Parts: sequence; C-alpha cells; structure tokens
Amino acid sequence: MNSAYNPVSVYHLAVIKETKRWAKHSFITDEQFAEINKEYKTPFYHPNFIIRILLFLATLLALSGVSGILGGMFAQAGETIIFWGCIVYGISSFVALEKMLIANNHFKSGVTEAVLYHACAFTIGGVAGLTGFNNPQLWLFACFIVFSFAAFRYLDLLTTVAAIGSLAGILFYNCFEAGGIFKQIIPFVFIISFSALYIFVRKLKSKDSVRTWSANLLVLETICLLLIYASGNYLVVRELSVNLMNLSLNEGENIPFAFLFYMLTVGIPIVYLYAGIKNKDMALLRVSLILLAFSVFTFKYYYSLGHTEIMLLFAGSLLIMAAIALMRHLKIMRHGFTGENILSSKWANLNVEAFVISQTMGGNQAEVAKTTAGGGGSFGGGGSSDSF
Repeated sequence: MNSAYNPVSVYHLAVIKETKRWAKHSFITDEQFAEINKEYKTPFYHPNFIIRILLFLATLLALSGVSGILGGMFAQAGETIIFWGCIVYGISSFVALEKMLIANNHFKSGVTEAVLYHACAFTIGGVAGLTGFNNPQLWLFACFIVFSFAAFRYLDLLTTVAAIGSLAGILFYNCFEAGGIFKQIIPFVFIISFSALYIFVRKLKSKDSVRTWSANLLVLETICLLLIYASGNYLVVRELSVNLMNLSLNEGENIPFAFLFYMLTVGIPIVYLYAGIKNKDMALLRVSLILLAFSVFTFKYYYSLGHTEIMLLFAGSLLIMAAIALMRHLKIMRHGFTGENILSSKWANLNVEAFVISQTMGGNQAEVAKTTAGGGGSFGGGGSSDSF
C-alpha cells in the first residue's frame, strides 16, 4: 500500500513551499522563483491555513447533517445494527475520500481532514460499540490500525500522534492486566520499546523511499522522545502508581526505585541535549529544552525552598540573561550553530534546497553563490556545507 497522493506531486509541492521561503528571505530572485513554479507544477488544491480551517469547519457541518439524517433513519434498528452501520459508514467515508482525492486533487485542504477524521471516528466508534465499550484492548487495537492506516495513506500528522498514542495504550493495558512484576516494570517496558522505535525511525528517515512520509516520521520521532522521558519522569511514575496501581505512600515516602527515576528525570534531557548538539539535531535540541524545564518543575513540585515568588523571579531573570548571552554568542556561527534564521535549519527532512539549486536554477547557480555566500559555505551562509 502506498500514499493516496502522487509522491512526485507531493515532492513538487514541498519544493515550491521551500523556495517560497527562500524568495521571502531574498535568497533567490522573483524570476528564479517563477521559474521554479513553472518547472515544478503540482495539480494539488492546497489553500492557505485560514481557508483550510474554514473548509474544515464547513465540511464537518455538512457531514454532521448527513450522519444526523442517517442516524434518524436507523434510530430504531437496535444497537448492533447501529454500530455495524457506523463501521460501514466509516469505511464508506474512506472510499468517498479516495474518490474525492482522485477527482479533485485535494491535498490537506481542510475538506480532506474533515472527511478523514469523520471516517476514523465512525469506524472506531462502531468497533467500540460492538464490544460494549468494555474491551479496551480490542478498541485500542482498532484505534491503532485505523489511525496507522490514515497516517500512512493520507500523510496526516494528527492521526500519526493518535496511532503512537494507541500503541502506548496497548503496551500499558497489556502490562497492567498481566499484573505482578509486569505492572512494576511498565516504565522500563516503555523506555525500551520506544527507544527501539526511535532508533528504527532514525534509520528509516535516511532512506529516499520514505521521503513522502518525512513529516510523519519527524512527529513519530518526537513523540517517542517524549514518551521515553515521561516513562522515566519521577512525577509521572509516582502519580500513575498512586492513582492507577493503588500504591499507598505516607507523607515523605518515596516510590520504589525513586533514586533511579530521579536520575532519569535529570539524565534523559541532558542526554537529549548532548546528542542534539553533537548531531546538530533540532528535534532533539528543542525537545531537550522543553523537558529540562519540566524536570525543574518536577523537583519544584516535591521540594520547595519557600518564597515561591522570589524563586520564580530569580529563575526567570536567570533564564532571560542566559538567553541574551546565548543570542549574542551565536550572532556568528560557532561549531556549526548560529542564532540567525537559517533556512536549512528545519525539523523536516525533505532536503529540497540542494535539489532546487542543482536541478532547477541551472545557469543561475554561480550568480546566486556569488551574491549570497556566507562564512560557512558557498551558498546560503550561516554554516551551510560546501555541498551547497
């Protein structure tokens, strides 16, 4: 099974989007941008963000009317028929989405997302209803299958998040139901499982054959990093142990292996930060900074030195001074990092810049290189490699 979208057209749209950013920052001329648009035409209908939101809401309103009419027609048919009808209606919505993509060439237009989420909701709701909503394992598997299909087939990012959330739910539920030692090692099962998945995604991203799904893989990679940290965070483990596993703790008493979870709470963000700096990985860097802040919150939640307002004022002032010092330090490139807005520093991994320059600009390459070269390379500046 492949994506519902033509991969060449998806790539052309990515090229146009990227070069539009280049033109906005005057890295290429308007004439060069027009030439790229002419060379890499795409049949997709992909309006701006505001139009997509309006189309999404309008489509949901129309779909709610259709589903309401059908619901009224079968209201007296009995629960089993209604839930089977939900599954059939959900699958029919997927079929309608496929036909719409073929006929109208919509690409994440707002209409496609509305139909997609509508189809997912009815399909999963039908499966859950047939089980009486009392078999979490079955409808979690249904969520995982449906959301994975939607993410893979339609390149949707929200269903990518939902799919990995469903996978996490399946792992947790099975370990929890197994009881005994399996309940005690849930954090370690999560750390090992999502570390393995993260490594797999990292290797997968390097293959050209999955370029179409690069944004989905980036989301998957980021969620894996967050889940690994959450599995080792002291606050998360403690609160889940108390609320879900009925662990009884007296005041001042710690959970089992508390020292290990304290170490993981501090150590995982530091490892992320080191790996991000070493590999110049923006996803790791950004996630690590967010998690460092949450680690501080975790310790502040259980240990307080008093005078909260003074502590917050001191911490905020310290962070502001550190940010100012870092921005001043990175005004010029240092060790491959810079504070400037470099276009090649993106979370996505489409690598369209080199393609645009080498395949599209042709005779303009020398002129562009001569006028825009920076300290770190022959094109684009700010640490671009000599391959540019």
